[in-house]
Order: sequence, then C-alpha cells, then structure tokens
Amino acid sequence: MSTAPHISLASEDVVKKDDNHNHRRRFIGPMPAAILPQSDGKRRKRKGTLFRGRGDPNSSSDDDDSSSLSDVIHRHALQFFLRHGGKQENWGESQAKSVRAEMRRRWRESDWGRARRQQRSTGTTSKWVGSSFDVGVFLGVNILDESIGAANQDGSTSSATSPQSLLPEISVATVAPSAAAETFVTAHSHLSTSANEEPGPSTLTPNVSRDVDSVRPPSPSSSTALLASTRSQTELDPRRPRPSEAQASNAAIPPSSVARTNGHAIPPPLETPEQRKKGKTKGKDVHVHYEEPPAPPSEVLARRGSAVEETSAGASAQATAENQVKWGDVIMRDRMLVRVSYTEDGVPPTFDESQNRVTRHLENDGWVEYIVAWRKDRLELYADHHTPGREWLTGHKKLVYVVPLGNPTTSLSLYSFVDLTFCLTCPPARLKLDSKRHRHFLGSSRGTNIFVFKVKCRSRAVDWMWQLWRHLGGQLPPYIDIRSPTLDTRVSIDVPGYDTADLEAAYSVFTRDNILGLCEKYLRTVPEFRALMEREHAEGATFELAWRLDTNLDWVWRASDVMNKERKWSILCGLALSQAGRPAHLEFRRKRHVSTRLHMRDGTRLDEPPAVEGFLDRIRPNSQLKQSLYLVTHDGYLFALNPARAHPPPTPGAPEPASVFPGSDSGSDSTQHGDTRRRAEARRGQLQILEATGVSDLRNIVVVRRAFQLIPKQMERVDVQQGADWEDSEDFWAHAERSESDDEDAGGEAGLANARDKTRLRMRRSFELVLTSGRVVRFEAYSCTTALEWIVRLRPLISYWKKRHQYDARLEMDIAHLSTGRPRITPQHMKDDYEHGYGHGHRHDTAAVVQPNGDAALPDLDHFYNWCVLDGCRPILKCGRLYGRKGWWGQYKHVQLVLISGHLVQFHITGRTSLHHRRDKVIPLLDAYVCSGYFAAQYLPDGQYDANAPAVARRYQDGLETDDSEEDTLFVIWYRVPKGLAAGVRRNNAGADIPPLTAKRKVAVFRTRSKLERDAWVWAINAELEKVVRASRIREEAVRSAGELIST
Repeated sequence: MSTAPHISLASEDVVKKDDNHNHRRRFIGPMPAAILPQSDGKRRKRKGTLFRGRGDPNSSSDDDDSSSLSDVIHRHALQFFLRHGGKQENWGESQAKSVRAEMRRRWRESDWGRARRQQRSTGTTSKWVGSSFDVGVFLGVNILDESIGAANQDGSTSSATSPQSLLPEISVATVAPSAAAETFVTAHSHLSTSANEEPGPSTLTPNVSRDVDSVRPPSPSSSTALLASTRSQTELDPRRPRPSEAQASNAAIPPSSVARTNGHAIPPPLETPEQRKKGKTKGKDVHVHYEEPPAPPSEVLARRGSAVEETSAGASAQATAENQVKWGDVIMRDRMLVRVSYTEDGVPPTFDESQNRVTRHLENDGWVEYIVAWRKDRLELYADHHTPGREWLTGHKKLVYVVPLGNPTTSLSLYSFVDLTFCLTCPPARLKLDSKRHRHFLGSSRGTNIFVFKVKCRSRAVDWMWQLWRHLGGQLPPYIDIRSPTLDTRVSIDVPGYDTADLEAAYSVFTRDNILGLCEKYLRTVPEFRALMEREHAEGATFELAWRLDTNLDWVWRASDVMNKERKWSILCGLALSQAGRPAHLEFRRKRHVSTRLHMRDGTRLDEPPAVEGFLDRIRPNSQLKQSLYLVTHDGYLFALNPARAHPPPTPGAPEPASVFPGSDSGSDSTQHGDTRRRAEARRGQLQILEATGVSDLRNIVVVRRAFQLIPKQMERVDVQQGADWEDSEDFWAHAERSESDDEDAGGEAGLANARDKTRLRMRRSFELVLTSGRVVRFEAYSCTTALEWIVRLRPLISYWKKRHQYDARLEMDIAHLSTGRPRITPQHMKDDYEHGYGHGHRHDTAAVVQPNGDAALPDLDHFYNWCVLDGCRPILKCGRLYGRKGWWGQYKHVQLVLISGHLVQFHITGRTSLHHRRDKVIPLLDAYVCSGYFAAQYLPDGQYDANAPAVARRYQDGLETDDSEEDTLFVIWYRVPKGLAAGVRRNNAGADIPPLTAKRKVAVFRTRSKLERDAWVWAINAELEKVVRASRIREEAVRSAGELIST
C-alpha cells in the first residue's frame, strides 16, 4: 500500500463562502503508527453516547466504527448530503440512512480507514500509516464547526435563521432627511389614537403596532423585557451566565420611564444653537427618551406602599438603606499591588500618570502587595508583620495605612486606563479611632498621601472604581451617548432615575442585551444606515459594546464577577472611567475576530492559506546526520518540536480525545456541553507552542525550493535589498521540478530499498529553506510527493504573512496619525504631485492637515483589540517581537513573546544565521500583575529612565515607523512560579498554593515598538489574567480571605 500523499487544495472547498473566521490546517505526510490511538475497547467509555440504539443497523454493529465515528457520521450526514448536490427538501430518514452508509463506505476505503481496520484485525501496522489530511475535516465536511452538527444530528430540516430575522421588524414614517439630531420615542402609551384626538408631533417614530411588547411593557406591573427576542439569549451568547448562576439582566422598563402625554408622543426637546453646534458630528444622532411629565401634588401625596417604591422618595430611601452598613463589616476585600507616595504640597483631584509625571517633591514607597479592605467610610491596608509569630499573638495582620473615605478632601481618579490602575489621594489618617498616631512619611502629619492601586483582575478593578465612585458622590448623567464608529453616528439613551439615585431603574435599562437591541433597532430605522447594517448582517456580523478612551478599548464582556455574581453595573461602570478629566465613551462596535482575508490595493483578495504541520528530518550540512523534528506553523511563525512531544492532530475517524468530553477542564469559557472540537484544537496548538524548542518567523524565509545538490550548502549569497517584495517575484514562485519517479516513490524505508540510487532519492525527498541571512536549511520528508507538498504549502503562507504584517503596520500608523494628529515620519505624497512632475521638489504631506482628534471614529481599532483574545478561538492569543530583559538590570535583548492560555512563552532570538530561536522561559500568569507607562518607568533603577529624553524615530522590518517615547512603550510583569501549578495550558489552578504577602516575585521588563502595540499587549495579558482568575474561583476566594483583619 502506497502512503504517498496527493497534493490538492481540498481544504479550501470545505470553508464557508464568507466564513473568514475558520482556521484551516493541514497535516502533511503519513503519521507514525506508534502514536495512533488504541482501539475503542482499550480506551475509557464515553458517557451518554447520543446515537446508540436509534434504529440504524450500521451505527454500532460494524466493528470498523467507533462510537465517536458514529457520532460524527450522524451529526454531519446532512452537511455531507448538501455538499454533494443534495437539496434540503429531499432529506428524510431513508435518505439519511443511505447517506450514512455511503459515508461509512468511503471511510473504509480511505487510507486511514484501512489503517484502522488493519490495527483492529492484526493489532500491528506498518511503521508509517495514512497520508496528508485536513485537520478537522471528515470526508470533506468541517466537523470543527459545532453549529452545523448541532442542527443536523437529529436529521432536522429546519432552515437556518438569518441574523435579520432575529430583530423586530420596524416600519419608518416618511420624514425629510435632516442633518440635525433626531429624537426617537420608544413607544406610545396606547396602540391607537382615537378620532377626536390630534396626532402627536411629526417625528420619526417606530411603528409599534406589531412589536409593542418588544419595546415597552404592556402594564406597569409587567416584567416583560425591554426588547423581546425570537431566540434564547443564552443560545445567542453562550458566554452569558445561566439563570441558575445569575439573575436575568433584562429587567422591565420602570413605569415612570415610558414617554407619554395623554396618549401622544412627547416632542423632542428644543436645542439651543450653542448646543446644536457643540453636538454636531458627521453622522446623525438618535435620541431615545424614557421620560414622563411631573405628576400633580395631589397624586404624589396619595401614594402609599408599593407605589412609593418607584418614585424619587422611594429611590432615596432605598439608597439610604443600602448605605446602612454596620461598622466593622467588610464591604469589599482584595489583594492588590499598591504604591504609596507622599507630598507636602497639594495635588489636583484628578491625579493620574500625566499629573504624576509633572508633580515635584514626591516621596515614593516601593511596590508592595497589601490586603485592601473597605469598611464603611475608610479603606484599610494590611501587611505581614516583620516579627515572626506576631500575627499568631495578635490574631490579625498589621494595619499599615488607612484611607478616610469620609474626608471631604479624599478624591478618586483613574490613574491609567491602559492597565486599569486607580488612585486615591487623602490627608494622613489615624490608624485607629482612639489613636493620635498618623501613618505618614518623614514624621509629618500634614500633606497628602497618594495611593495607586493595581488589581489582578480587570473587571474587579472596574468594580472597585464603580463602587468607590458612587460612594464618593459620583452622579449619573441625564443620558449616555453610544457611538457607532462604523456608521459614524451616535444614539443617545436617557438614564432613568439619574436625579433620584434610583440605580435599579438605570440597571434595568442599561443591560447588555437591551442596549445592543436598542442601538441596532434604531440605527436600522434611518434609511442612510439601514443598508450598511444589512450589509454587516449579511457578512455574519454581530455587535458588542466597548468603553473607549483615546486608542484604548475595554469591551463589555463580563455579565458576572469572579465569584459568578451578577454585575448589574457592567455597562454603567464605565462612567467612572475618567482620566485627567477626559471621560471614556461607550461605543457600539462590530465583534471582530482576527481577519483571515486581505484586500490588496489592486483589488485582489488574499485568504489566509491553511497552516501546515508534519514530521520531518533536518539534514545537518557538515555531518549529513538526521535530526527528527516536528514542524508546525501558527500565525506566520514556524515552531520546531521534539517528535515525542509533538501533539499531532487526531486522524480522521479517530476516537475523540478526552479534552472534548463533557466535564473536562476547558480553561476558558466553554459551553454547557463541555469543550467543542474547535476549542480542543486550539488547546492542542497551545500545547505545541508550550513544548516548542524553537520558533522562526516565516518572513525570514526568502526561498522555498526542492533540493538539487547531493551535498547541501551551508550558506548562499542572498541580496534581499534589491527587491523588498521578493515574495512576488518569479523566482520565489518558480515551479518545482517534477518527474514520474516522484509518484513511484513508495516512501520510507521500503521506497529506499527499491531504489537504485539511494543518495539521489534522498535528495529528491528533500526541500530547502533559504533565509534572509543566506543560511540554507535542508529537510527530508517521507517521500518525494510529501516534499513537494511542503513546498507548495509553505510558499503561499510566507507570501500571505509578509503582506499581513505590512498591512497591520500601515493600519497602525494610520490610527496613530489620525488619533494624535502627529505628522508621519515619512510624509505621504499625493499622486497628483508626481503626475505633474513635482516629485520631491514639491512635498505634499497629507498629515499636516490632520488635526488631533482623540475621539475620532477609528472603526479599525478593534483590529488590535479583537475577540480572538477574549474567546480564545486561536492557539496564539498574541505574538510579536519585543525587547525584554530579566530583572531590573542588564541589557535589553530581542525576544519573541507568545501569549497562550495561562502563560507567556518567551523565545530568545540568537542571531540571523539560525533558523530557530531557542526557548528562553515560560512566565505563568497566575498571581501576576502587569503595569505600564510612567507607572512602570518610575520603578526602574536610577539612571535607566530619562523622562526628558528626545523621541527617536525608528523603522522596522514590516515598514512600521514610530517615534513613541520609552515610557509609552514600556510594560512590566511581576510574577511568581506557584507550587502546584496545573500542568499544560489548563487555567484551573485550584491546587496551587496561596502565597504570603511577602512572597518574592520575579520581574520581566518589556519594551514594544510603539504605544499602540504596548496598549494592545497590556490589554491582552490583562484579559488572560481575568480568565485565569475566573477558572480558579475557589482558590481566588481563598486568596482574598487569607489573613485576619482587626476586629472592630
């Protein structure tokens, strides 16, 4: 039996037409028989097999079929039928049986089916079995897409539901287009208007005759949601907590929030010319009102019981009751990294990193981890006792600092939006109520203490900010503007109860599902925007909410806290995120993943080629010795692994790995049915990166060719400067020489035994990679056709990822230029200048006319803050070249940093002549802290940071040009290696030890190429820290509660 693979691009046929989020991968060559899974009888049984005993005689009686194979056939039979020309209306039980039988027949005739049958019958197989295959593809059907199988496993004939059908249908009244802001009213209080009543004002209002229940409750006592849905919200978003875990977040509109006046819609409030001029934007503004005219005094005085609860008096009583906390009760408690500073001078109430940079005469304490406890009107900071046994004698930790929240001079501010650090400034306070001793610096009881807090979990830091902001007098605004960068417009939604401190009324309106539904509903009512929204839905787009400040995004993606309790303020908490007087604003953005498609300037479209992996032998140039390797590509990087720890993909029809069974540790937000195959595939890639011994950038490869010399060269002259776009040259795509003898090669030792010239056959089985440094690296494959497939697959990967990096660099420079208004380092010349012969004599710099606008739309900003980081749908969450060093001293070295599940993997770049960079270290993210900017720069040793150093312009390999300062490119990670850390890439570290407050931590210092890259790195690491903390809830609870506090 020949195991020579057939070179084809079949993997491209199984991708949906517009599915640019499907990550394709191909295994090249046969696989060692030693790593094949054992027969079904030797592995553990899967609980709850779905399709046994369904009346299909072929489902379990055939000894060639495992239970998992039967499941795959049942789940994807309809997709197989449709892919081969079948029609939905012809699908039935008899058709299903014949299709399943045909699938089994094709499986038995495949290379992998014969190998499995031979393994079962004789118990032994040849050393190498099978051939190349597309990972996650079974008989041409993509089995990694769980949404297909879930709909088809029962032979269902239900048609797919389009995204548009999930939204209420809206008819829009004819209105003359206007550039001014338009006010939308949610609903009338009555479904119809009587004949003797005059119609309301001529405003653009939705027709509620068909979907009134989806807009407002039919009665004051109704509990109907603000926006109804034709599908379960849990089905639409599996990340949302189940009803058993958290209460439903889509509460009803308070009766006092419905706009009505005797059955008529309330007209929009008149704007003054100044207000209209101030709020003028390019797009149209949509305003959603929840308002009601004041009730007469007689009606107010007559209210009793429950009628008072929904009024301002009831809201005030409710707010007062919430603040009645017994003295000594702990409201919130956490471990935080805190830096304490002192100054004799006053500081502004909005103290942030910019103000910290210009404030003089500051005396700083070092970074220390404290227990921070909030009790009534003060924060208490506890540390370990210096004297051994003192804690055992006293029964509590040492109280070090107190922040008086009741003092009128105490102020709260956001220190850095990038890493969510917040600051409290206050005068020195007594440690105890009956004490006259103040905790201060240099023996002075005057001046100002400055506390900067860093919480491990980003959502927990936002919760602290929100609760403290409300406690210190933060007020809700009358309305919130929600901007749409794609449409360049905004929707204004009124905040009910903003003037009565009625938080429950505001919480009931500002839920994630309701705000998303309102934004999409009302944007679709505007004719100019309807076409754009329909185009977005046609592309399969979904939308999310994000708070944005400058070029930083913070997605609203957690409806519950770390302990799985509902966060009603998950949207409104962004109101507290104001840095240096600049508040963050809420945006309605498309949920964008890492794009797998490029649109070139000439109009061509490039789709990401399938990644490749397989077993190879590296040929040493001098000794001609072989080194067995496993090569795999991830996101434009080539990783080398030991074959014994390669984690190859499951072969077609193989039993499912244990990681996809229900109840397995997902390490991320998995669905209720356990891990999907796609998540298991992503975890397999993460394990490969964690086990990799080296990595290389595909952009360092300039030639992929077939070996043509019996003795390989070690170096070759390469002049890359002559052609920067060498991936588009004819030499790069030169046709690999083929002959009939290539198909006659049976592969392996058997093929060598039949060859007359074994040395020449080994050369024909080899291919070479020529690096930019001139280094020539030769690999020998299993057979000649396998070597040719490696050549055919690697070339488009190299070309695509080189262009991908160039596109990302241009996009990054455009965003930085538009948001800051700074001129480009290399000015862009208008095309007309060269057509008129001006050339370099008349320089037209388009950047000079751009004004700085931190609130520019920037629809492409989510390219750097993509949802692949949050959902974990790719093995690599983030990867790139940085400058790093160990500890605070030493020189920065060029490193390759890879962020995966629960770990940062660092590879040391050894030199240009080497193909692979050796792995340096692995940084576990459990109990880690990450800080950036001036916050991290001031902790560098003396002489290593100069705030007044001039910016230096830099240009990098992919064309990125930047002149950001050192402070804007710096971030620091404090970490430790806990005992009992979970093996592999699992995030559930329930068995890890609980460190003391004085535990020693290691530090890693990194510098990125630009500020935007730094911000994206810090955001991605913080998002992964969030997932690590949430995966170990029990341990996190133990860490928070470790250590006794002073009893009061």
